[in-house]
Amino acid sequence: MFWTIHCLDGADVTEQRKALGAEHSAHLKTARPAPLVYGPLLADDGESGVGSLFIIDAPDRAAAERWVEADPFRRGGVWQEVRIHLFRQSANAPVQLPQSPAV
Repeated sequence: MFWTIHCLDGADVTEQRKALGAEHSAHLKTARPAPLVYGPLLADDGESGVGSLFIIDAPDRAAAERWVEADPFRRGGVWQEVRIHLFRQSANAPVQLPQSPAV
């Protein structure tokens, strides 16, 4: 099952984000399940970070929630708001995400 994870930063967390950036990046390389797509959410200026977006393939909501809670940005208070939604990719999408084998 695909899950979107939409994380919005709290106010005045620029320094926390910088301090935890390397740990966050390292976590994304080793996190399981591995994220399929991810990147920063930016302000209209195209440079200022306002959050993060992820798509992961996890068996259930509990696994997606554990995935979020393990991230240094969550533990370190960077993300003020986190929304997790089940996502079903359209068969008509021009790019198809890899599916996990059926269990």
